[in-house]
Amino acid sequence: MFLRQVVRICFMFPYVCLLLSGCQLFHREESLYPHSVISVFDVSFDKIDPRNVDFPGGRGEDQMILYTPNFGTATGANQWGTEAVVIGGIVHKVGGNNSDIPTNGFVISGHGKAARWIVDNLYPGVEVTIEGQKIICSVTDATCLYQSSSLIEEADALDASHIEWDPLVSMNDLRSLKSQSEKWGARSRKAARSGDSRQSVLFAKKALDSAFEYYYKSQRSRQIELRACWHRLQEKSPQELERTIKKIAEAGFNGVCPETIYWGYAIYPDAHPALPQNPAFLGWDPLEELCRLAHKYKIKVIPWVEVFFIGFDQSPLKKEKSGWLAFSRNGDYPSTLEKGYYYFCPSRREVRQFWLEVYEKMIRKYDIDGLQLDYIRYPRSLPWEQGYCYCGRCRELFFNKFEVDPALIDPVKNPEVWEKWNQFRSDQVTEFVRQVSVMLKEIRPDLRLSADVFPDRKEAVESKFQDWKLWLDKGYIEEVFTMSYTSDADQVNRESQGFMQDAPPQFRGYVGLGPYLGFPPKTLIDQIRAVQETGAQGFCLFSLEYLSDDHLKALKQGPFRLPAYVP
Repeated sequence: MFLRQVVRICFMFPYVCLLLSGCQLFHREESLYPHSVISVFDVSFDKIDPRNVDFPGGRGEDQMILYTPNFGTATGANQWGTEAVVIGGIVHKVGGNNSDIPTNGFVISGHGKAARWIVDNLYPGVEVTIEGQKIICSVTDATCLYQSSSLIEEADALDASHIEWDPLVSMNDLRSLKSQSEKWGARSRKAARSGDSRQSVLFAKKALDSAFEYYYKSQRSRQIELRACWHRLQEKSPQELERTIKKIAEAGFNGVCPETIYWGYAIYPDAHPALPQNPAFLGWDPLEELCRLAHKYKIKVIPWVEVFFIGFDQSPLKKEKSGWLAFSRNGDYPSTLEKGYYYFCPSRREVRQFWLEVYEKMIRKYDIDGLQLDYIRYPRSLPWEQGYCYCGRCRELFFNKFEVDPALIDPVKNPEVWEKWNQFRSDQVTEFVRQVSVMLKEIRPDLRLSADVFPDRKEAVESKFQDWKLWLDKGYIEEVFTMSYTSDADQVNRESQGFMQDAPPQFRGYVGLGPYLGFPPKTLIDQIRAVQETGAQGFCLFSLEYLSDDHLKALKQGPFRLPAYVP
């Protein structure tokens, strides 16, 4: 063990020396005087330049990995994480995966808990060194000045033509903010040179505040787009709910998708004899209050309902309707690939009729603006040995049509029959979407039916039998909410472009973004801009409880600056 540690330290020594010398390149002026330290923190990493491993790039679950130039030109890590690129001892960029590895630096790459640590702690300007098995990070006055310069540089590169038509921000306003940041930066450096660390830090933070405002106000604010958020209600009374709705309306939101049916409950009373009201809301009707408040604050209410996923072991639907549960090939009711999730079988007429009755009663009773179907799919079914559904009903229906028991099909030996089985399962979901569409058009033709889907159509169809493009082509749904949950704005842009290209021209595409991952306000603003650039008609944030006051402030200064109308 001791010998391995010595080898590791010796291996890293040339990189550490290179990083320390590189600091001079990025902070030439700041290096002439001592930095005033604001905070120092560290984290252990798991591996350096992993080889001969099973995961892309060698980054496993919850692991923190260091990639140096000795590894290659890029990390090779998949999208389920995040990375920080360090050049010359300074964090240069945070976000994304499969990053290029700089020749005079390295990449810190994390998955799961490690990714969350990166998002929470690293940003451009943080100073980084390696000591043994630890990553040592320092935030100083120079960090704030570096980040300020980076923000101004990024803002200067944006297309500012929209400012000409913006009644709330002018070019003079932007120039003033930029100048203000630069002046605070100059005062910070002067204080540092004189040895006044307190003033140096104070002025550096003021420079950063002005730079952030400059960056946010340089963003385009569209006046026709959906600005929505998903929301699992935590409010205990109509008064609390009004405070929430007022807050998001003042921030610039024009839509909310409340989680209305989930885990075997409805948030409202008398949904169906078999669908009880969530005990957290007994004594009042949150959906009725939402509809009232929506009119007051000019916000669209689009109830978000979970369809075939019906909760966990304590779900009342799992207990009362156990005969409707989906059954896996290897004999499980709860999914092992989505740990502990119970699903209803999409092929059962009883399941479809049950939900149609629930939805019909809801749309007749409440003045809502749409209906959003979530978990409108099978449980994850790759690898195929753990796929769904192999209940008696599914096997009987398929056997009656093709004279083959699907439980006996081997996809390698019988690929043609296996493809029929996959198509059969996809057809079950599609048929239910069609039935909901017909019901809505007969009762409330003013309502739009939407679905929460995976943006990669191939993955959605092959792994979950969710053929959302077919639903759009057939006119069964008119709106799609993708789930582009990542810290990488470039990946959001690629996924948004892909699904916009796949869909027919008449549909409305909204991109779901994931601030629940913990990323900072700037990352959210960058992702919104990435969505706007693809022509998508708006976005929905998952979810409201993860939006801090700083997030709301950034939205209000930036893309939510002007009021917007839902297309």
